[in-house]
Amino acid sequence: MPTKAAKLKKEAREAATWRGHDLGRFETSGFWTAGDRFVATAECKTPGCDAQVTVNTNPAPNQIDIMGDAVAVGCPHREV
Repeated sequence: MPTKAAKLKKEAREAATWRGHDLGRFETSGFWTAGDRFVATAECKTPGCDAQVTVNTNPAPNQIDIMGDAVAVGCPHREV
């Protein structure tokens, strides 16, 4: 059974791909990942695009579990 982190990463990748982004690997930060919190970020690999997406398995009350430009706006360097 996939973990919550795996499900969030899959959903984030699908949303970013729909927007025309080509995401690289999700990278974690030991600072933000501890206990029941897993936070990872991936960046669009398209040259000239610096859009990112972050997934967070335990967001604060004022956060969401998937966030970032890569899931909010289209890649400016690729046709969708």
